[in-house]
Amino acid sequence: MELKKSTQKRHQLLNAALDVFCLYGFTGASLDDIAKRSDMHKSNIFYYFSNKEALYIEVLTSVLQKWLESMQMLNVDEDPEEMLTKYIESKLEFSRLNPKASKLFALEIIQGAPYIQTILKGSIKKHFRGKVKVIAQWQTQGKIAADISPELFIMNLWSITQSYADFETQFEVLIGKTLRNRSFYQTAMKNNLQLLLHGALVK
Repeated sequence: MELKKSTQKRHQLLNAALDVFCLYGFTGASLDDIAKRSDMHKSNIFYYFSNKEALYIEVLTSVLQKWLESMQMLNVDEDPEEMLTKYIESKLEFSRLNPKASKLFALEIIQGAPYIQTILKGSIKKHFRGKVKVIAQWQTQGKIAADISPELFIMNLWSITQSYADFETQFEVLIGKTLRNRSFYQTAMKNNLQLLLHGALVK
C-alpha cells in the first residue's frame, strides 16, 4: 500500500512539474509552485528528486520514452503504408492527449537543449538512425520513393504532427479549432496521412 501511495505521489508530482515547466521553462519554474500544484510540501519533492534539474530532466525523459516506444513499430519487415499510418496516427494522438509535454520538449529544443543534449546525442540519435535505415531499406525494396531523404522524412513527420500541440494557440486563433475538437482532429489526421504518405509511397 505504501509503495502504491508513493508511486501515485510521484506521478502527481511529475504532472504538476510538467504544468509549471511548460508555462515557465526550467529557469522560471519554482519548486514552491510545483509543490503547491502537486499538493505536497516542498521538502517532500527532495524525497523523489535531488534538485529541480533532476525533476526537469525526468519530466522530459518520460516524454521522450513515450516517443521512442511508438517508433518501435517502424520495422523493415512490416508493410510501410500500414506502419507509417499507425505511426502518424500515434504521433498526432500524442499531440492531442499530451500538448503540454510536446510544448515543453519544443521549449527545451528552442533553447538549445541544454539539459538533454546527452540524451539527444545518445539514445534518441541511436533510435533515429535505426529508423532512418528502415526507411532507406524500404526505398531499396522499391516501397518508398527513392528521391526522398529518409532523415528529412522522419524530421518532417515529427514537425508536422507535433505542430498541432506546439502551436496550439496559432491553430485556435487562425482556424478556430484545435485537436480537442473531434471533427478537426479527424480532418487533421486525414490531411496528415495524405500529405505525408502521398509523396512517399510507391504505388
